[in-house]
Amino acid sequence: MKIIDENKLKDYEELNDNYTKYDNKQARFNTKIASEIRHNGEIVDVLGILKGKDIYNDRYIVRFNDGTINDNVMNNELEFDFFRDPVQEDMRRELSKIIKSYKLSDKEVEELQMAIINYDYEANEGTVFTRVESIKDLFKDEDTKERINPSIKQLKAMAEYIRYTKNYYMLYGYEKYTEKVINLILNKDEKEITKIDLLNEMKDMINHNIMCYSSNYSLGEAKQGYEKDFERENKKLILIEQMLKDEKQKIKKKNKEAR
Repeated sequence: MKIIDENKLKDYEELNDNYTKYDNKQARFNTKIASEIRHNGEIVDVLGILKGKDIYNDRYIVRFNDGTINDNVMNNELEFDFFRDPVQEDMRRELSKIIKSYKLSDKEVEELQMAIINYDYEANEGTVFTRVESIKDLFKDEDTKERINPSIKQLKAMAEYIRYTKNYYMLYGYEKYTEKVINLILNKDEKEITKIDLLNEMKDMINHNIMCYSSNYSLGEAKQGYEKDFERENKKLILIEQMLKDEKQKIKKKNKEAR
């Protein structure tokens, strides 16, 4: 896909005989293209269509919720006959703006969207978010149940989203608990690094090394010639995981004593 400048839109009308301009036309966007998944679920403005030799070669020009314009959207990525939910539309528009403002990578966006799905479930269940850890716990892989260590940018984006959508969920104890946690996250220095942050970075690197030394994706067996490296990295992983567990217990005890 290709993002274009708004000033270029007139060129399509003046220079392309096969271009049809649309007025007040919208559709729901959905794609499997990795770099554009961040826009899935958005109700987008469809500005026009460049007709190809058949429907498979037609290309739509759309404006996404964050204001960016793309001139290479395929027909099967747009759903023109969609159910309109004003609450979901508003939440999705805000999420798109938050993602753009924090300049999140594709991987960070994917993890944030997963955390938001978890948040939707937890909020509907009446969960009270009383600590920063309870926000971090939303970044949990559904398949492995393992928590992903979110970056400060991801945490801030999540906090912004919770703050904006709180009235839709009527979060219990928001003013008493969650608002303080959100302010703590949003005031956090992005250059700050904690011991847990450092240990998680080391863990990520060790996991990467294990993958490199593994003979297959199951990570259970070493490549030929890399047996010693594979064994060493797995031992390091056990140590790091124990250090992380100890550090989290210290923080938990400290928070408990502070109450």
